[in-house]
Amino acid sequence: MHIKPFLVLTCGLFVVAACGDGGSATSEAPATAAAKEASAAPSPERSASSEPLPDGYDPARNPKADIAEALTRAKLDKRPVLLDFGADWCPDCVVLGRTFRTRTVRPVIARYHVVSIDVGQFDRNLSVARKYGLNLQTSGIPALVVVSSGGKVKTRTNDGSFANARSMKPAQVAAFLKRWQ
Repeated sequence: MHIKPFLVLTCGLFVVAACGDGGSATSEAPATAAAKEASAAPSPERSASSEPLPDGYDPARNPKADIAEALTRAKLDKRPVLLDFGADWCPDCVVLGRTFRTRTVRPVIARYHVVSIDVGQFDRNLSVARKYGLNLQTSGIPALVVVSSGGKVKTRTNDGSFANARSMKPAQVAAFLKRWQ
């Protein structure tokens, strides 16, 4: 009779462990601080141009149309476009979305037009990633591409630098965004 609760608990722990990145307890400490700061921020946050930040990765959205619209607005106000490739099942993608809303990152990301692109189980919108030179096999998710207001790729995170967003501090995310604005 006691085996069933033990089995359920063991399976639950296995699922939680499988979602992680295998990092040590020390690598999770900054993420906890980032998550606390992120959860204190209201959602969805509006950028300087009154555009709402995307809330997750909506598989029903048309990323090509969303990118075209963002590039049209970018040509008018000269702000770059940030393409955020990820999925709602991905813990690092969720943490990065929350980090975008922190008081450290919010004013910096407000200088971008942000487009979130759902990649599903790495089976959705892969042609969009390839169009912008992003290799999701090497980058993992979340993966970012910064596109200038003129439509040229300024940078892409093929190095996987955001694939462990849970261990990143908001200041690191803000520094990346400031560098490419």
